[in-house]
Amino acid sequence: MDLSDVLKSTLLIGPEISLIVAGIVLIVLGSILKKKAGIYVFVLALIGLAVAFGLNIERFGTAETAFGGALALDQYAAYFNVIFLIGALAAIVFSKDYLSATDEFAAEFYALILFSTSGMMILSSSKEFMSLFLGFEIMSISVYVLSAFNRKSARSTEAGIKYLILGGFSSAILLYGIALLYGASGSIYLDEILKSFELTNPLFVAGAALVLIGFIFKIGAFPLHQWVPDVYEGAPMSVTAFMSVGVKAAAFAILLRVIFESFYPIQVSFMPLLWVIAVFTIIVGNVAAIAQSSVKRMLAYSSIAHAGYALIGVVAAYGGQVLAVSSVIYYLFAYTFMNLGAFGVLTYLSRDGKECETFDDLSGLWSKRPFVALSLGIFMFSLAGIPPTIGFFAKYRVFLSAVQAEFYWLAVIGIVGSVISAYYYLRVLVYAFMRTEISPFPSFKVASSIALIVLSIATVALGIFPFDSWDLALKAAGTVLTAARGG
Repeated sequence: MDLSDVLKSTLLIGPEISLIVAGIVLIVLGSILKKKAGIYVFVLALIGLAVAFGLNIERFGTAETAFGGALALDQYAAYFNVIFLIGALAAIVFSKDYLSATDEFAAEFYALILFSTSGMMILSSSKEFMSLFLGFEIMSISVYVLSAFNRKSARSTEAGIKYLILGGFSSAILLYGIALLYGASGSIYLDEILKSFELTNPLFVAGAALVLIGFIFKIGAFPLHQWVPDVYEGAPMSVTAFMSVGVKAAAFAILLRVIFESFYPIQVSFMPLLWVIAVFTIIVGNVAAIAQSSVKRMLAYSSIAHAGYALIGVVAAYGGQVLAVSSVIYYLFAYTFMNLGAFGVLTYLSRDGKECETFDDLSGLWSKRPFVALSLGIFMFSLAGIPPTIGFFAKYRVFLSAVQAEFYWLAVIGIVGSVISAYYYLRVLVYAFMRTEISPFPSFKVASSIALIVLSIATVALGIFPFDSWDLALKAAGTVLTAARGG
């Protein structure tokens, strides 16, 4: 590549560059203004996200590549980028009051969210393993620091250390798998690996297996799910919200791209394994969630179960089923709104540096904060898959894709798991709406209230009118499958 190609490619990744530049400016501004930075860094972070969102919209309907084909700036990446940017926006808005109350470093906090989001966006666009690994590390290192951001909390420090150590192991496994694939194919590009893939070559099979192990860890699926409840519980609430949607969606984005653009010939061998992983992920996540006394930890186990539901669509996509791939993409889009909202309510109800964690902390919410209780009800109904919320339509599409692919038992297990989940989601509402004893609640929070209203309306409106967003998911799925079939 000559200098002109580099400059052109740099301009093409405007959304990612805007986030990185905004993050650097935030750190500089924060170091100058220190604790007076407050509202300035908050507004600047929102501007950075707005610019990235506007530039990303231009990618819908295009199929550009950058840096010699290393990044695909297509509709598939653009759709996932919307998920990442929504997650970052909500996390920053919900963090505003938290950072004011705990006297933490707001500029650094917002910058880390922007850096992590840029890594997710690079990851979703990756067409070769070096940019893939770069995106993974930008995302992961930022989230490691965010998990341990509350320096006054031993649990937060523990969460950051656990995530760092375990994440380091998963990165090493992923990198070793990449090395094996490079040794077998002589290339790090997904399409070139696809063309040279040989099932009889043990290097190909071993490399593909190690790469998938790295992805399964990031998704938080069985049997590499143990880090999820501990890290989610220890991290600050808004960070947990961001991780639960952003990191998971980014891992699924690259999982789908790698499976269909690089490991396509080996699907017949790996899909039964993913079938088993999906089943146990659903079972373990739902059963463990029932036993939790902490709402935050319950939602952490719930996120494991939701990874299992999304994996149903991955399994059903065997052979390149566009409806199944789009069901996974749409499920992650829907999960963004309802899970951000659920953690957003807990963030809203946290006060004086104490997080809203237990079920008792929600007692009497309806009588004291009815609009917050109503939002909580919407998000819990959506997570349980109850109509007319977006969660119902998303689960319907995933289970329907399994039926159409003739994975009937997988669909049945998913439906049973969803029914089981209704118990612990509705348990939250029993405390919020039916308990007479009233817990102390914080004063009205403007920014968080606006975010909850927007997420609540979107959760219901997109459940009633889902087809425009579903059509975009279909087009995104078609993009990655067309690449897998060689254009």
